[in-house]
Amino acid sequence: MKSFSTKIVSILSIVLLFCSLQNMQGQEMKYSDVHMHSPVDIPLYLSGTFGELRNNHFHSGLDIKTEGKVGLPVYAAEDGYVSRIKVSPNGYGKALYITHPNGYVTVYGHLQKFNRLIGDYVKKVQYQNESFSIQKYPKKDELTVKKGEVIAWSGNTGGSSGPHLHFEIREASSQHPVNPLFFDGIFIKDEYKPKILELAIYPVDKHSRINGVNDTVFYMVSGSGLNHFLKKNINIKVSGTVSFGLRSYDPMNDISNKNGIYSLEMEIDTISVFKVEMDKLSFATTRYMNSLIDYHYFKKQKRRMIRTEVDTNNRLFNYRDVLSNGIYTFDDDKKHHIAYRVKDVYGNTSVLKFEVQSEKISISNEVVDSLINKGVFFNFRKKNEYSADHISLSFPANAFYRSFYFRFDTAAVADNAYSLLYKIHNRFTPVQKNYTISITPENFPDHIKNKLFIALVKDNDEWYIGGDWEGDELITSTRIFGNYMVMADTIPPQIIPGNVYDEKRIMVQKNLTVEIKDKETGIGSFRGTLNGEWILMEYDPKQASLTYEIDERLKPGKNKFKVVVKDMLENETTFEVILYR
Repeated sequence: MKSFSTKIVSILSIVLLFCSLQNMQGQEMKYSDVHMHSPVDIPLYLSGTFGELRNNHFHSGLDIKTEGKVGLPVYAAEDGYVSRIKVSPNGYGKALYITHPNGYVTVYGHLQKFNRLIGDYVKKVQYQNESFSIQKYPKKDELTVKKGEVIAWSGNTGGSSGPHLHFEIREASSQHPVNPLFFDGIFIKDEYKPKILELAIYPVDKHSRINGVNDTVFYMVSGSGLNHFLKKNINIKVSGTVSFGLRSYDPMNDISNKNGIYSLEMEIDTISVFKVEMDKLSFATTRYMNSLIDYHYFKKQKRRMIRTEVDTNNRLFNYRDVLSNGIYTFDDDKKHHIAYRVKDVYGNTSVLKFEVQSEKISISNEVVDSLINKGVFFNFRKKNEYSADHISLSFPANAFYRSFYFRFDTAAVADNAYSLLYKIHNRFTPVQKNYTISITPENFPDHIKNKLFIALVKDNDEWYIGGDWEGDELITSTRIFGNYMVMADTIPPQIIPGNVYDEKRIMVQKNLTVEIKDKETGIGSFRGTLNGEWILMEYDPKQASLTYEIDERLKPGKNKFKVVVKDMLENETTFEVILYR
């Protein structure tokens, strides 16, 4: 690996930086020429920014606070037509996608309800499909909207953790989300500079040394704005190839949220050697966020550190001007000056500066040999397979971000399991693509065969992953390393009456609700009927509730109300009452 060369790097860096700035300025000017109507008529305060680091993905829009409540009007950002509607108990919940003639698509998620025209359309589709969850792509002239028109009301549906509006702007041609804060009309008050919290220095190979040892070193950071500094004024000594990591967040006016940053850049001896920028994203590469961060550190400490090292199989396009894959060789006896610059989308900038002392250290073969990894070598470019007692694993090519040594072990489990506990590598290594787990269960009664499933053992609990039979093997796929075993679920779901009971007379009541739960494998399906006819029941997993909004389907006189709920293994529970109106 080449040494850090100031002259060569300087020339290349200047050229690349000039091109990057030209592209960014042209891009921001293009976006800012487009005026979008704000999706809400209150000041925009954010609980989530564009490009923010989330579990297994980058945040693709803005999470706009709605004053801690649901029911605020949501406005169309521009003229256009509803090109997609999705209703789901998970993800964006009730969501609208509007295509505009200016080449963009806006997305509105976690909605409480749609306006009357869109709502009637959705309800019709739900009854046609006999399903609460739907996805529909209306024709261009079916549901048109005008800029500033109320299209829905804000809510807390889907996977949201509190009332807010998720708002995106995508390029229609590529479906790539772009930063909404580039656009005229979408503005937040933000005069605060980002906060830098922590620095990491990583050894890259067995020859690397940081302060004399082959191990990662973490430093906490103090200060503010342009004057961040390491808390302890330590002389940092480095030798060989190392990389760096930084943890930071972006505060904003009037709110306490610690939101994501816009860009991060690192310089060595005044030369830009690494940059990452959140201007545009791709859903095809969003999971590569797990390669951008120090995944091991996140799993241990719940802190996301942006690394400079770019893994061999990292395909993010948010990197800018990265030299030597973010790996830097120190093999002289000089001091090197390093600076981090962190910005938000409005250019508010914070800086951390520190020095490292480069050293030349010879490493004995004995020490080097003791650092060799143990396990089965997996080349990320190839398909990898592994078999052991009653289990086989198949990993497609490019399932990992880099090649590594794979580890496997087993352990005995309690009587409620029908396999060994299989320790598949460790939870600190991220996986990009689904791999296949095939287990041959043991010692199970024949009558429960169709109730067996593969479980992930995590945090002293078991989580349903799946399982389909192929011969004697139970097979599923996952993108998580960890501990797995085979279990059985023979327990049906629970249905707990809410505001209904047998022989109840419905007078002014507006809805019928029941609570549904399944501890073992989770809710698989549900079906509500009135007098034998399907009715729309809205499922809210956060409240574990099914709700039917009373309409003309509840007839005068006697009605039979029935709910059937199944779990993921088809265990079934029925709730049935007579209601009068």
